[in-house]
Formats: sequence, structure tokens, C-alpha cells
Amino acid sequence: MQHVPLVPDDRLLVGLEGPDDAAVYLLDDGEAIVASLDFFTPLVDDPADFGAIAAANALGDLYAMRARPIFALNILAVPAGTLSDEIVGAILRGAGEVCREAGIAVAGGHSIDDAEPKFGLVAIGLGDPDRLWRKGGARPGDALVLGKALGTGVVTTGLKRGVTDPADLRVAVDSMRQLNREAAAVLSGFDVHAATDVTGFGLLGHLLEMCGASDASARIQASAPQLLPGALRLAGEGCVPGGTTRNRDAYASQVRWDDAVAEDLRTLLLDPQTSGGLLAAVPAGEASSASSALAAAGYASAVIGEVIERDGPEVGVEVAP
Repeated sequence: MQHVPLVPDDRLLVGLEGPDDAAVYLLDDGEAIVASLDFFTPLVDDPADFGAIAAANALGDLYAMRARPIFALNILAVPAGTLSDEIVGAILRGAGEVCREAGIAVAGGHSIDDAEPKFGLVAIGLGDPDRLWRKGGARPGDALVLGKALGTGVVTTGLKRGVTDPADLRVAVDSMRQLNREAAAVLSGFDVHAATDVTGFGLLGHLLEMCGASDASARIQASAPQLLPGALRLAGEGCVPGGTTRNRDAYASQVRWDDAVAEDLRTLLLDPQTSGGLLAAVPAGEASSASSALAAAGYASAVIGEVIERDGPEVGVEVAP
């Protein structure tokens, strides 16, 4: 990103200078546009599920900042003449169904001929700039609440290798299709000091981003997050995405593992997630109620740890069994 020119603009409240989930631009009426985009290659076989997951994943960045989506644009790359109109149509239909669930229209988009299929969305929303959630702001003593189960990376890798149980895959797909809209609404009733959504950098990577933006560290319990069915077994069988290894290498100096934390569980804490849950730092006294409220709204929620004072020149995460 050092090669991208930074153009000063007083209305650009959130841009390339930090690790937040979306860009924020102030409008004349005091509201702010909140915008993000995301796209990726297919991770499941069903084209409608692929489109739906991509849409939920893209919209997750807006919900993670407490923004209200207002419309979306499709980004489509497919090999012309190879994929049938039915398959491409199913991808678009799946995305459209999730956008309709979110209460927004797909207002346009762009497509290209590409040897490897890719799909995603530009997500556009509005928010109150004074009430948006940021990754910075977590305070020592805050508790950490996670809104979805972990394991989408190992489950979809197992699918590619033909070893994921179909019933376990269905649970993972349903989790990835699940919008974080209600999760954001639930958490809005609590004193959220910092928030993000857990995606490609895994739980530990996104937690480290929150710690860095907050000038704090964190301590989590490895056994606390809920796990998708079959995820622990698949991790033990070596169904590990390449992104997990990259995450492990990238965070090695900042993660302090208790020796008792099993290797399979370490893998899942580093597992790249697609359309993962919201991760929020809230006052310790509110954490149990926030997690219970998320569970009541249909999310696989858990209180997973706490924010602590930074100890040393670099922020870090301590992982207990």
C-alpha cells in the first residue's frame, strides 16, 4: 500500500492510514458513507451458496463498523463460454437473496472474462460518524465477545479433498451465509469499545489488529470459541488452508502460546474465516449478557478472553488452554 498516493481530504474520516474494515467519507448532512469491497474464488461447489457467502462476507465489513448497508454492486469474473448461464445465474441469485435479506438492492456491477471464477461485492452503507465502531478503542479490562464459530477454512479445505462430512459442510455454509446484521443490532445495545469481523487473517490476526489500533494486548482461552462441527477433526487430519500457514508465520512474534494448547486448536485460531463473526470488546460486566443476547439471536457466540495492558514494545496475544 506504500505505492498508493495519499490524497489529503478532510472528509475522508477512515482511509488507508489504519486497519479498519471499511472506508468512511463524511457527507454534507453529517452522515457518512461507509464503503468496502471483497471478492474471492469459489470455496464451495454450489454456485448459489458461493454467491450468498460472498455477499454476506462483503456486507460483514459494514456491520462490523455499525453501518447500515444501502446498496451493493456485483464484481464477477468467469471464464466466458465455459461456465453455463445457469451456473453464473445461480451465483448472482444467491448473492441477490442475501442482499434482499439485508434489505438492499444490487444496483449494478461489472464482469470480465477470467480463467478462474471470482465473485464479490462492493458494499455501500451509511452511518453516524460519531457512533461508528472502529478497531481502536479497546481498553484493558474489557472482555472479548466472538459472534460465530470458527473453522470455515478447514471445513472448505476438507471439501476440496473430499473428506468433509456433508452435514458438517451444511452447518459451515449456513454459518457463512448468516448475515451479521442482527449481531450488530444486538451489540448496539451494549457499550462496544472496539469491533471488527473475523475473516482472512483468522481470529488471532484480527484480534492483533484490534490490539494494535488500541495500543493494548489480549489474553484469550483457546477452548472458549465455539467450533464448527468436524473442524477439529479436519484440522487434525491436515486439512489446513495455505492462509493458515501464512497467518502463523505473520503473527509468530506476537502470539504467546501456552504449551498446553493443542496444535489442532492452534490451527483453528489461525484459520482464515469467510464471513466470520463479529469480534467486540465490551466492559467485562456486559460480556455475558452480550454473548447470551447474540445466542438468542441465533449466533454461535462465546466470551473468549480479555484485553490487557501492553507488556513491551509490541502488542501481543497470550493464548491459554
